[in-house]
Amino acid sequence: MKKAAYFSNTDFSLYNFRFALMEKMKEKGFAVYACAPAGKHKKSLEKRFFFYNIPLKRGVDLLGGDLLYLYRVYSFCKKEKPFLCHNFTVKPCIYATMGQSLAGVENIYCTITGVGYGFENRFLKKIVVFLYRRTLKRAKKVIFQNPDDRELFLRHRIVEKERTEVIKSSGVDTDYFYPQKKEGEEFTVSMIARLLKQKGVYEFMEASEEFDVRFLLAGPIDRENPSGIEEREIKSVEYIGEVDDSREVLSKTDIFVLPSRDREGVPKVLLEAGAMGLPLVTTDTPGCREGVDHGVNGFLAKPQDAKDLSEKIRMVMDSDTESMGKRSREKIEREFKDELVVNKTLKCYNL
Repeated sequence: MKKAAYFSNTDFSLYNFRFALMEKMKEKGFAVYACAPAGKHKKSLEKRFFFYNIPLKRGVDLLGGDLLYLYRVYSFCKKEKPFLCHNFTVKPCIYATMGQSLAGVENIYCTITGVGYGFENRFLKKIVVFLYRRTLKRAKKVIFQNPDDRELFLRHRIVEKERTEVIKSSGVDTDYFYPQKKEGEEFTVSMIARLLKQKGVYEFMEASEEFDVRFLLAGPIDRENPSGIEEREIKSVEYIGEVDDSREVLSKTDIFVLPSRDREGVPKVLLEAGAMGLPLVTTDTPGCREGVDHGVNGFLAKPQDAKDLSEKIRMVMDSDTESMGKRSREKIEREFKDELVVNKTLKCYNL
């Protein structure tokens, strides 16, 4: 039996973003391996796939964790001899790709899920570009989740265009996320994200001060991230902490807002909100803009501009929110359904 191995920086990432793809590969007769640091989603993944625990530290840790991670990937591939490996997020796309290539894996695929902090810091950018150039040349195909990120990599001569593909987003399960009767009568504007400056949390809080409606914020506090926001900084909104299922918030929501400052792949929570038939407000940034047709299913605001964000929220309020939400659902079904993303990925595999 041929083996397919999927590598990411967290087991959450594989469970939340790649589950449908791995299930499809299993249906096609592959023995599927989920390879990531063991976390709270390990048991769920083990029920359907082989799970291989590969610890991976966040941040730059070249002489310690990063090279050890590369070696563990190499050892795994020498032992299991996978037919195909697919890597997601920055470190696996760099170090797992290198380990797989050294172990003789021929079919290596990488998905760039966003460029992240490495391209914002001038010093780190040089290192990241160098590492990407050295490693991505070993991949058969490099997949991007939005066209802006591909253009960025082409501009820096990291990868040749003929080895790239744009597959927008990780997809969304439109049977799980579907329009339903709203819980509660209070008009609610919500945001779900990690509590980071880059996610536009400050702008969301500032914009809330212009309205006399409920603003609901959900998401985990990330103390390891230098741009993390502490709970004591939260004001003007109702903060409910991390939720295991975004539907807990979306089912109570009238307008969903994601005011990210920076480029992203395509935020899945934005697609989940659209799939549930909600009008959307997000920023006109790479990745985020993919989920909104301006004036059709929502509006695009200027990044890092709380005043413009509040204006766009007001424009949605003054619109036919029900019709706008229906158009969100139609867009998600047309462009971002799980099946569409999975089938496009299998085409990249030549399967």
